[in-house]
Amino acid sequence: MFMFKYNFIVLEIWIFKMTKNFIFDKSRRDQSNGKSGKLKEINGVNGTPRSIAPGFPDLEDQFNQLGIRHLRFHDNLGFGDLDNYFKPDDDNSQFAPNIPSNMKQQTLQLIADIGNRRTIFPNAAAGMRIHNVDVAFQNANYAMTDAHFKEVLNNNPSVNPGNLQREITFRIGRTNRGGAELPQDFDIYATLVSTLIDRYSLNFQKTGLPRKVAYWEVWNEPDLTFFWNNNDPQRYYEFYEKIARMIKAVDPTAKVGGAGVANGYNPGGEYIDGLLNYCKSNNVPIDFLSWHYYGNTTSDPQNILDIGDMIQNTLNKYGYNTIESLCTEWNSSPFGNVNTYSKVQSSKNAAYITSTFIYMQYTKVDLAHYYRGDASSFGLFNDEPGFCTYAGQAFSLYSKMFETPNLLTGDKDFSTGLTVLACDNDQGNLINVLAANYIVERDFSTENPPRESPIYKQHYVDGNSSINQLTDSWSLHEWFGDINPNTINPDNVVTQNNPVQQLPGHGSLSAKTRNYTESNTGLNIQINNVGYTSCLLKAYRIKEGGGLNSVLPDEVTNEVNYSINNGVLTINDNGATKSTVTLYTISLDNSNPTPNPDPNPDPNPDPNPNPNPNPNPNPNSSTLEYDVEVYNRQSIGDHYAGFLSALPRNYYFESGVQYRLEITMPRGVSIVTCPTGVFIKGKCTTSKNREYTYVNGIFTPLKSGILKFDGAKLYGDKNFKVSPRVNGYIHCKLTKIS
Repeated sequence: MFMFKYNFIVLEIWIFKMTKNFIFDKSRRDQSNGKSGKLKEINGVNGTPRSIAPGFPDLEDQFNQLGIRHLRFHDNLGFGDLDNYFKPDDDNSQFAPNIPSNMKQQTLQLIADIGNRRTIFPNAAAGMRIHNVDVAFQNANYAMTDAHFKEVLNNNPSVNPGNLQREITFRIGRTNRGGAELPQDFDIYATLVSTLIDRYSLNFQKTGLPRKVAYWEVWNEPDLTFFWNNNDPQRYYEFYEKIARMIKAVDPTAKVGGAGVANGYNPGGEYIDGLLNYCKSNNVPIDFLSWHYYGNTTSDPQNILDIGDMIQNTLNKYGYNTIESLCTEWNSSPFGNVNTYSKVQSSKNAAYITSTFIYMQYTKVDLAHYYRGDASSFGLFNDEPGFCTYAGQAFSLYSKMFETPNLLTGDKDFSTGLTVLACDNDQGNLINVLAANYIVERDFSTENPPRESPIYKQHYVDGNSSINQLTDSWSLHEWFGDINPNTINPDNVVTQNNPVQQLPGHGSLSAKTRNYTESNTGLNIQINNVGYTSCLLKAYRIKEGGGLNSVLPDEVTNEVNYSINNGVLTINDNGATKSTVTLYTISLDNSNPTPNPDPNPDPNPDPNPNPNPNPNPNPNSSTLEYDVEVYNRQSIGDHYAGFLSALPRNYYFESGVQYRLEITMPRGVSIVTCPTGVFIKGKCTTSKNREYTYVNGIFTPLKSGILKFDGAKLYGDKNFKVSPRVNGYIHCKLTKIS
């Protein structure tokens, strides 16, 4: 009996040690990460919620439910493309692998016809060939892109109850396989671009758009010869300069940048360092630097930290430390085949995606676009039953985090397969915790068949009808902006030369060392200073084989243990194992004032008990630092906040004891004094007695207890005055001194 008990105890301790612990502090928000302490909008995508060809579904409702707001228009078969030259026999198209073999020839012909006839300037090549801008403008086809942009940005209200406002990043150039040769006349190309800036940025309302296209990215992946068949970076610099200057000449407020390089990690490289150096030396406008990251070299999402840090260092090097950093393409693999298309939709890739979302909070990534969001190759949707893929559900869980946009200070521990992010809302009564468990396996990002998931059935371009047959009113409206594509006769032939030698890269990435034994049995989460006595938790988990019928994954609340004791929330979840993503949503309240009642109550209780449920919750806490949000969103008029704002929650104060309270305030916030009494609702009055003093940085309470809790009032002669349009944090340091 003794030996059995002894062995059981040892086993229990071993399990505890193998479960990874993460600790956060709810009383301190993390101002140094995210976007000034807020969750970043890095859940944009390439692609469009509207169908781009027969065989692909409309996904407006689905995009809204996934919370996808930022769209990069790239590889959309003519929508937003300036000039394309598709060949009808191009079997290297990323659309090709999913096409049934008996339909391939006719479908590739349809893809070429759509991409060539839907381009905005179908005669651009003809004009540049003879250096005649008028010829380049002939039969300009704005209507098809106009109609698509209007539908996307207006966002059908019947499927947009949350009034999600979409934004477009316009990639200046062509769809993949739409031609690799450089534009033959940079000046003509810049002139063509100028009309788009006028149409979609400066005078967007005349075009029928609800908002302007804000970001303009000059070309895509010029470091790859199948997008830019030239290895002299000076040619790209010259091209970028002409386009950038033209954009600013038409609309100085439009944001322009580049180069959308494929090799995001390339310290000292020609299209990152070289471009910035050229812009600095020649005073060429640049508002953002764009780059891509695919995990095919390491399969490690943590490398996004290496790239973001390198980008920040490079921007600092050339004096561009304040411009934006846009990751305009990313995924675990760039390889276009049926194996990869299924792998990127698996629960393992959901863990990769979510890990990347979390890592991006801690490095120089201001905006990001996953490749890609729709039902095309690499997309978040496939032709299996259900609402979306596991990868799509990863976007859903991240979008839920925006209900709690404030990052909490805590463990940035990336030493295991687990990455965890904790955030709370402005009111402080809701916490969301997002946890991903991803194991780096090099094979995952290769073209090999998936090991943990099946091959999923994909959508593909339906070539059963030729473009000559897509002339019914529904088809014309759906894919061609109510224009008959057979009236477009492009003169777009460009001789495609043999690829030149590609420039070598600089530097390389490697996978990080991790201890998976600490994360292979789930996780423990501890959140200190929650400021409440009880909570309600719900948990949702993505895992292979889990439900896909809803935007949210399966609820697994019954698999999670949680409690609040003495202001500390603990969560234990043994189900958060490899290739899973879990969202914990915690609603806080004070409905249970005594969460841990004494099992041996006093038979003669004090008839006048202390009103605080825990009379001294912090006997050993002599110093405490924390941040408090203050804001005034009005355009005129000051806002006043009580001095109670500067005190910590769940802290027991002793009457007459002195506390040094150091307060650092942002611009626009100051402390004001009532000379005749106390403040009540921002007005100075003598109707109440003071309950504290604050003189020369010394706070002295005149009553004992927990002073700050929901509904609390504290009367005194100090208030915070917040000027209009201020949104910031006061930093407080409280030290008990007597």
